[in-house]
Amino acid sequence: MSSWIIQYNPVTNLGFDMSFDSSMLHILKFDFNDKLVGGTIRHIQQVDAHTVVIKISGRTGTQFLLLSAHPMNARVHFINQPSKGQKQSHFANFLINHLVRGEITQIEQIGWDRILKITIDPFVEILKGVPKSLIVELMGKHSNIVLVEEDSQQILESIKHIDDTMSRFRVVLPGEVYELPPQQEKLDPIQVSQHEFVAAFQDQPDISWRTIMNVIDGINPILAKEIVYRTGEGRTLEQLWDVFQGIRAYFDPDRAVPQVTINPQDPHDVLGVSILPLTQIENSEIKGFDTLSQALDFFHDMVATKEMIQSQRYTLNQVLTKRRDAVERKLVSLRRDLENADQAEQYRVKGELLMANLHQVEPGQKRIMAQNYYDSDLKTISINLDPQVSPSQNAQRYFSKYNKAKRGKSVINQLIADNEAEIEVLDHYCFGLESSQTLDDFLSLRSEFEKKGWVSDKSKRKNDNQTVGTFRKYISPDGFQIYVGRNGMENDLLLRRVAKSQDMWLHARQIHGSHVIIRNPEKKPGIPMPTLLQAAQLAAVFSKAKHSNHVPVDYTWAKHVVKRRGIGFVHYTHQKTLNVEPKIQQTEAKSVDMYDVESH
Repeated sequence: MSSWIIQYNPVTNLGFDMSFDSSMLHILKFDFNDKLVGGTIRHIQQVDAHTVVIKISGRTGTQFLLLSAHPMNARVHFINQPSKGQKQSHFANFLINHLVRGEITQIEQIGWDRILKITIDPFVEILKGVPKSLIVELMGKHSNIVLVEEDSQQILESIKHIDDTMSRFRVVLPGEVYELPPQQEKLDPIQVSQHEFVAAFQDQPDISWRTIMNVIDGINPILAKEIVYRTGEGRTLEQLWDVFQGIRAYFDPDRAVPQVTINPQDPHDVLGVSILPLTQIENSEIKGFDTLSQALDFFHDMVATKEMIQSQRYTLNQVLTKRRDAVERKLVSLRRDLENADQAEQYRVKGELLMANLHQVEPGQKRIMAQNYYDSDLKTISINLDPQVSPSQNAQRYFSKYNKAKRGKSVINQLIADNEAEIEVLDHYCFGLESSQTLDDFLSLRSEFEKKGWVSDKSKRKNDNQTVGTFRKYISPDGFQIYVGRNGMENDLLLRRVAKSQDMWLHARQIHGSHVIIRNPEKKPGIPMPTLLQAAQLAAVFSKAKHSNHVPVDYTWAKHVVKRRGIGFVHYTHQKTLNVEPKIQQTEAKSVDMYDVESH
């Protein structure tokens, strides 16, 4: 055997090397077939923008299958129970309409690609339905979930639409014929013989983990590095083959050893999932699992928790930084005010000197010069007088100014003490933030911040949204959508979350009433008068002047409307006015969900 060099680079950053790979899908497909084939789809739930969970009743009981096309965490595996997700998307509803009550007939992996194909016979009461295929492509940022008609291979829907401007290889759009992603010619890790294996590497001047990964299918970077590490440097191809055989033995579901590698310095930092013990990673903590799905579920739960911790740490740190900056600016201002308040002593001195020199003040005099016996140099100072009052009354005015300034100084000193105390509190929380480790630590801190009013209370905001989730909706004769707030909270939502700069805003002039928005998505330079009149009449109807014969209604572009402090309060400019009769042209008002409005 000719000499040949194995190159080994130590694993310093596992990161995405240990993400979902072909060997994991190979193992999982056996578990899926065992538990899901013959099962019935009961429900499909949207978890997030990239992920759905399918509830399946099978011969082994109810299973929850997670399918994710997340660009960084694409995967497929069983989970115990789905958490409450987001509002159902069009894609999730589409899957429900086509797949619920359908029977899973086949589950397969396409070659050694990270592509899982689930074939379903849909439920049809009378005639036999056309089988559907749910294809899960787990390919990083190109991941997708595609529903295909089995016979024609026509794409029915996908979680991501890919047109020809986004990919030069293939289009993934409803109505198009489904094509597999571009394939790579590699050796099958299970079927490859020793002769084929050696021949594939025979002409290589040297062999690195990248070489192995590019030649053998189903091998991810961490497995390729493990093969090189176990083989050692300067070994033969036969020895490399022996190590490879030992590695591929773990591709057997009965021999796989699912485990999660954890950073020993940070128990919340999970490094990755593997199907075998990794000898190349030293000084790491290993957590074993009975199934690969359990390992993947644990890993991604930990990743999600770490991301939430990082998000909370950043948010709370921003809150503390901004709060501290604001308090320090306030202290600078208060100390400046204190310097001004120190001048109060001059008012007392002038009052005292004026009382001592009352006999020198002539009627109508506007100023006197008096020797300041409070000054060590006995300098002469000028004392201004009001000729309309007596000298003693002038003195009393100076004493009043002195007492007022003195009281102000006392208040300022108290405010300075209060703000200095708040700086100490903020420093205490900064320390607490630095020492926090778990998500509960950060959520506890956030709860304290909410009580102090430093951050908004998410639970209250959620309840608020639930109570003001709909608006009145009307369609004008010209086809424009008109939205009317039902209360102050909805008025705020209309302005903050619905209205765009090109929309028209209306409100009864100087009268309590609803905010009205005319949607203008095409950014037309003007709104037709019939639409303006209808919207103005609605603003009049939903105001306190609804019983008047004529109501003045102001209208202006939404970009000229500024939210003021307080629910429903605004300031607006560039307005024009219409005098209208309160009237609803559309006999039946329709409610529209806030989230539907935002999606338009």
